[in-house]
Amino acid sequence: MGRSSGSGYDYSDDGRGSPNTGPLGETIQETISQGDEIDEAYQNFVDETQLTDLQGETISNRRDVLEEILREEIGVTDSQLIGSFTRETVVGPMSQDTDADMMVVLDADQHRQWIMQENGPRNCLRAIKRRIEDDPRFSETNVSIDQNAVCVQYHDSTIEIVPAFDYNQVPHAEDPSQGLNPFDSQNDGYAIPDTHGQQSWVGTNPRRYKQQFEARNDAHNGKVAGLARSMKTWANNNNVPVRGYTMEVMVYNYFANKSKTGARVPDNYHDLASDFVESLPNRMQQTTREPIYNEPVDSGMSQAERQEAVQKAEKAAEALKTAQRLKEEGRTKAAKERLREVYGDGFSNK
Repeated sequence: MGRSSGSGYDYSDDGRGSPNTGPLGETIQETISQGDEIDEAYQNFVDETQLTDLQGETISNRRDVLEEILREEIGVTDSQLIGSFTRETVVGPMSQDTDADMMVVLDADQHRQWIMQENGPRNCLRAIKRRIEDDPRFSETNVSIDQNAVCVQYHDSTIEIVPAFDYNQVPHAEDPSQGLNPFDSQNDGYAIPDTHGQQSWVGTNPRRYKQQFEARNDAHNGKVAGLARSMKTWANNNNVPVRGYTMEVMVYNYFANKSKTGARVPDNYHDLASDFVESLPNRMQQTTREPIYNEPVDSGMSQAERQEAVQKAEKAAEALKTAQRLKEEGRTKAAKERLREVYGDGFSNK
């Protein structure tokens, strides 16, 4: 008996040709080849969503300038790029939708009023905003305040400045440790402003999340970051009302749940994306919680936005199912066209 490697078919070598020749063998090999072509297109698409080294250097240089400005008049003890930029989940190429997070750790003794005032979190953000706007280099730059950051909008990206204090310097900061050792969470955590609803200082630990993310990403050959960028691209191109960080956490939690249950993780991006998106409508309906403190990261979504996101996720799931069927039928061009409808023109049209 002969077997076509990986094809799932058995057929006899009875003198009518080798297992890989004849009409049936040629059809099988053609289907495998076309499937590989789509998998390769998916991989190319994921690779092209990364920032280039030059773009990464540009963001780092902008961070240096902003840090210099704030160090002159505002007591900054440390600054670091955090968020998607450091986890390689920021979507390239750079555009007005590209954002990079920069944390500036403030001197608690110098700025005790922001810690103790009822309106301290917003006053802190306002002070940083004024300092950036007062610099002549940013006289024509749009500088605004978001929920917990000051957003500096360049022509091709936005840097979001997140002020922070060492966690143990903010005695009334909300501790969302949920069973973690509070002393441990204070040692390497920070308190950042939250102006959504009632103002407060809340705990965060970007260093620990980055460590866990990188470990899981390495275990899956970079596919955690790759899938996150793919799904952020889908959300951006389809105006899905979900924040990039929320989408990234959904992807991270998908892999974490697979590990917890022992379920198989697809080994190519097409099957991986299809499997994740199939679960996405349900994820959109539920609260998304970050993995360190179990804190919700989508509390700002309205019910109308959540329902819109669910509907668009359901549409994407159906489109990926159709693309999968077309791929299995060997209709490569049609499958790619359907995938471009999902992800945008950045998906290969060759």
